[in-house]
Amino acid sequence: MAKRKLSNHQKKRIQGTQDAINSDSQNHMQGLVISHHGGKIVVESFDGSLHICAVKSNIGIIVCGDTAVYEQIKETEFRVLAIRPRHNLLQRIDGFGHLKSVAANLSQLLICLAVKPAPNLFLLDQYLLSAEQQNIDVVIVLNKADILPEGLADPFGLKAIYEPLGYKVLLASVKTDNGMESLRTLLDNNTSVLSGVSGVGKSSITKALLPEIDVKICEISEANEEGRHTTRTSRLYHLPNNGHLIDTPGVRGFNPVLDDKIPVSAGFREINRLSAHCRFANCRHINEPKCAVVEAMLQNDITDSRYQHYLRLVEKL
Repeated sequence: MAKRKLSNHQKKRIQGTQDAINSDSQNHMQGLVISHHGGKIVVESFDGSLHICAVKSNIGIIVCGDTAVYEQIKETEFRVLAIRPRHNLLQRIDGFGHLKSVAANLSQLLICLAVKPAPNLFLLDQYLLSAEQQNIDVVIVLNKADILPEGLADPFGLKAIYEPLGYKVLLASVKTDNGMESLRTLLDNNTSVLSGVSGVGKSSITKALLPEIDVKICEISEANEEGRHTTRTSRLYHLPNNGHLIDTPGVRGFNPVLDDKIPVSAGFREINRLSAHCRFANCRHINEPKCAVVEAMLQNDITDSRYQHYLRLVEKL
């Protein structure tokens, strides 16, 4: 297939973005995107200064965790010129079928579940698939552990299912502080995003981790007359020991981005590992002969719920 020929306008825009990234001009700065409010974003420069920035047209989506290249236009006016290349980008499909970008340049995804409402394991596996696609480590946090019956060590079988796959499972309670110190340790030296459906106590965890939320961020939001509904926008906060936490609004669901060029099996560690032993390289692990995954399933070496969730996602392609 012949390469698509770029128009002069497209070439100029691409070159302008590259020039902004490579520029050594004293007027060009770099900083971390810590909040995004409509048409403007809050950028923290490397010296700790916060700037409300307009965004140059045709840059695309900007999310928390991005590194922005920006310039000062006037004494108190700033404009983002470009976004530096990302290490990864967590995305989902919303209920209307629209692509939504969550956060960028992450080292860790904290998936927040709760004892009540009971965890939706299909939702959890969709989160895990997205994390595997973007090479992001995962911690599964079961909140509200204080209401569990005494002596119940593995509610909902989370540890039995997910710890053998290499995922961390942490029981936590903001009310009793159980598990919170372990969570704080896991946040050290990581850029983490906290995500989960509404009602799992995600905001309570954030407040426990950040008892004194950065006042400067709140002041900028108020000055900008935006961000009044703080639960509707993502925020990046700094933690002790070189940690960064991105708090995201609660969602009703998390639909991963599925691409027929990347097999769904790549998002399921146990299935991906066994795929190499299938007879056919393009095996979909449904009813193909000599399928190592199906054979493992029949021998109970793969959890039934995980395999059924895999099939549901394959059907979406």
